[in-house]
Amino acid sequence: MDGRLPLRATGAPLPPVGQEGASPRVVVVDRGNVELIVPEGWVVTPRAEGHLDIRDPTDSCKLEVSYLRLPPLQPGVVPPVSDFLRDILSKEHGEPPITTESRGSTWIAWAEYVFEELDSERGERRAARGRWLLAANGLFQALLTFYYWADDAPWAVPAWERIAASLALGDGRQLASPREHWGLRRRH
Repeated sequence: MDGRLPLRATGAPLPPVGQEGASPRVVVVDRGNVELIVPEGWVVTPRAEGHLDIRDPTDSCKLEVSYLRLPPLQPGVVPPVSDFLRDILSKEHGEPPITTESRGSTWIAWAEYVFEELDSERGERRAARGRWLLAANGLFQALLTFYYWADDAPWAVPAWERIAASLALGDGRQLASPREHWGLRRRH
């Protein structure tokens, strides 16, 4: 892994990701302020406002998505996402390497760490991995947290990479209805 996320696809057909090559689907949060693509078959459960719980069909990995509107900032000012992520992770996970990149006006920082967790199905402790991604564009901020068993990496990591690469933050113009979304326009 070179630490870079693949670039976001724009209109091109998306390759299958996840277990058994499941096809992707678009998840839109708050009328277009945050959007990302998850493999078909993953269960999306809304929690508190601005928070989603997303799980693969086997419940082997979990993606949580949280977002919030930022207070008014000066034009062009984006919060230092790598500093925020470092502060959050250092409290419980040491100092994993943090990778940063920009996509237009959006700044992204992400990191991965290793931990052990009790697998209630197997009744044993197993190696697990966590990936945290923080993105901000001056209007919105999104936090993606992704947890998976280390031995599921061959399918979980490509799923994460596709999800992370698809993440987009809005420009403040909200969709009036779901039919306005680019992924649905050609169907209606």
